[in-house]
Amino acid sequence: MKSAKNNPFSGPVIVFQERRLPERASLAGYAALIDALELTVPLPRNLSAIGEKHRIVEQGGWRILTPRHAPEASIAGHLTFALKYEGLDLAVLSACPR
Repeated sequence: MKSAKNNPFSGPVIVFQERRLPERASLAGYAALIDALELTVPLPRNLSAIGEKHRIVEQGGWRILTPRHAPEASIAGHLTFALKYEGLDLAVLSACPR
């Protein structure tokens, strides 16, 4: 697991675990938790990210939200985002450290 002292949440990406994003964006919600905590779980069917533009894009299993939707760069912030915008994913939640 990555160090909790450093910010484990990555910056903008265009590919996450071999899934190409429709545009350059920062991972959010379950995708950010899976990446930051290095969880080995099946990827949710739909993932979210925060884009650099002020428009919502839904394409290829990704939902790119606007910068105003960006969660706090913490486990709690991304977990809250995930529950609010992505629903419940028990595989990810059960794999998170307690």
